[in-house]
Amino acid sequence: MKQKYSSFTLATLLISILLASCAQWASDYRRDGFYLTQTAFESCEEPNNLNMVVELKNVRVHIVSDRKYFEWEKASAEDSRILGYATTANDIFVFGRKLGNQIVVNQAILGHELNHLLHYQNSMVANPDRLDIIEHELRAHGR
Repeated sequence: MKQKYSSFTLATLLISILLASCAQWASDYRRDGFYLTQTAFESCEEPNNLNMVVELKNVRVHIVSDRKYFEWEKASAEDSRILGYATTANDIFVFGRKLGNQIVVNQAILGHELNHLLHYQNSMVANPDRLDIIEHELRAHGR
């Protein structure tokens, strides 16, 4: 005997399967991103006796919901793919989102832009936009 299922039963079953699927939470993505970033960092040579201080005065972090608040024309353009930027005047611009009633920023973007400020103050700190080039040059010279 063939059994028939109602549309409601099938819809409920489908929704249950979708809700139980392996969707990652944002915290899972952040954890995975930190792990991958740390793995890449650990692949760099460990310096001997590094004890550097780079002082940043009057750093301002602009957390915005829309690129129209970016003060750099290239970043504020509607078709721009820029996710954040830093200025030599110690300003960092990043997007903010809401998590409950708290504001969150993309920690990787904030860290990247902070690296720019460190580089502006001390050129011994690598420009984060040139890391691929530096790695390529080191490989080309067998290091």
